[in-house]
Amino acid sequence: MQAPDWDHLETTSEDEQPKGPEDDVDRLGVKISLLVLCVALFLAANLVISTSNFQKCSALENVTQRNACYDELRNELLKLPAK
Repeated sequence: MQAPDWDHLETTSEDEQPKGPEDDVDRLGVKISLLVLCVALFLAANLVISTSNFQKCSALENVTQRNACYDELRNELLKLPAK
């Protein structure tokens, strides 16, 4: 039986460069920034979905419900931002 040919698994000189602590810090920074981006996108999507909008109010057929919806939307938009 012949030994398997492992030549294709040999590394090149570029792969043999030592990896320094800067590479670890760079990878950690990328992972943290991706995590923060995902959390921010989730919060933004949640905010968009949960708030009332003009389309929801316009879809109401009852005039009193529609006006109440618009009042609620106006009050929501006029609130001061949280600090």
